[in-house]
Amino acid sequence: TPRPTMRIRRPARAATRLLSSSVNASSTVNEEEVNKFGKLAKKWWDPDGPQAMLHLMNPARIGYIRHRLGLQFGMVADPASASSPLRGLSIVDIGCGGGFASEALAKLGGDVLGVDPAEESIEVAKAHAEDQGLLGEGRLDYQVGTAEVLAENKAMFDVVCTLDTIEHVNDPTNFLCLCLSLIKPGGALFVSSLNRTNLSYALAIVGAEYVIGFVPRGTHDWNKFVTPEELESMVSHYEDYQVLNSLGGASEENTMVVEDVTGIKYDPFRMRWGLAPGDLEVNYIAHITKS
Repeated sequence: TPRPTMRIRRPARAATRLLSSSVNASSTVNEEEVNKFGKLAKKWWDPDGPQAMLHLMNPARIGYIRHRLGLQFGMVADPASASSPLRGLSIVDIGCGGGFASEALAKLGGDVLGVDPAEESIEVAKAHAEDQGLLGEGRLDYQVGTAEVLAENKAMFDVVCTLDTIEHVNDPTNFLCLCLSLIKPGGALFVSSLNRTNLSYALAIVGAEYVIGFVPRGTHDWNKFVTPEELESMVSHYEDYQVLNSLGGASEENTMVVEDVTGIKYDPFRMRWGLAPGDLEVNYIAHITKS
């Protein structure tokens, strides 16, 4: 039988480190991280709270996802999709937290499921979505769960999003492979994270956590930041993941493509985030397709 094809478009140069070769189905959930964010759950939607920077970043991330999906699915040239460009797409938001991205994607017409292992966060997400009139089958739903549970249930989606989550799990390679297994052929995965560079340490750790206090101290572990090159390497592990976990796709012709990696940069003068193609030094978002 033919081996799955991996076609990777290499992102900009970044520092690298050796990755774990583990691609087994052991849990990627870090209970300490789950508890940490669960304790912050009641402040998810406070624009001046500990998630304030995510509030500000969300429009840039969602704008990127909308644009890339428009290119991928041909919706850019379809006038009928202007008000609900994601209509007809099933979307899962893994590590959804309080539902920032989930709500925004639902407002664009997607059929969205938000999943998070922290029950406190899901309760907050559900309550906020209900207040906004968004909660309902075929539009937006939430459940306490993990990527592992979705994979075990053989769930599949047109679009998988995992935003600022991969740097908080136990095994990022296995986690990414789980996310890839949830994509329908022809679908997409969006991953956002922080690059592991000197600049990201200065800005995201020292500046954001200790000097300015944008986020609580201990929110991030710089050593767990994922470089774009490491993300690319993780994608290439998917073939092994299929074989070891008997997903039934190992004999099929699968193509995983890192289509794009774009930086997200904060402008302190305008107090807003924007896309910064070519600048991957701190925050970035990647678009990966499966065919």
